[in-house]
Amino acid sequence: MNHPDTLFDAVMYPLEALSLRRKRRILLARARGDVLEIGAGTGVNFGYYDTLAVASITMSDLSVGERLRERAASFGRGSGATPVHLCEADAMNLPFADDAFDTVVITLVFCSVPEQAIGFSEVRRVLRPGGQMLFIEHVRPHHRVRHLVDRLNPLWFRVTRECNINRETATAMQSSGFRIDELTVSGRGFLIHGVAR
Repeated sequence: MNHPDTLFDAVMYPLEALSLRRKRRILLARARGDVLEIGAGTGVNFGYYDTLAVASITMSDLSVGERLRERAASFGRGSGATPVHLCEADAMNLPFADDAFDTVVITLVFCSVPEQAIGFSEVRRVLRPGGQMLFIEHVRPHHRVRHLVDRLNPLWFRVTRECNINRETATAMQSSGFRIDELTVSGRGFLIHGVAR
């Protein structure tokens, strides 16, 4: 029987190969200083951080699974390795001090945060002045299928038990006080990625 973490990675593989891998590589190479990743999942992002630019990485998720632990252990090996910390935490109630991180990373997680405004307020709280939030999120598209997406969302949410496919995440970021410096829309309007401060 497959472990749930392994199954998740297998289900995501086609999307990773088609699009996400490249986006992760380009975006996460920009992470600097003390990094917090919210909703780390299986730890797929470990392979994209520049260890010379990152002083420490804190990986948080509602539940820290086996695959995340394995990847963290591999990433943190060797002399001079980047320190890695794992933490079970809710995005809406982060257990970190104010101004604790230089970079916060969110990839495909705010679709499942119940109150995005609270989550983004927490991100702002833990970011140091001049810090950056790097993001990749799937969102409600702004073209004719958006109404279909709205109708499908309740079913999708029940099936996945957490994911919404019709979130206006960029708007939520801005409403929470972030300035989006870079924003790229792709995947026929279903994906956004960029940098916010």
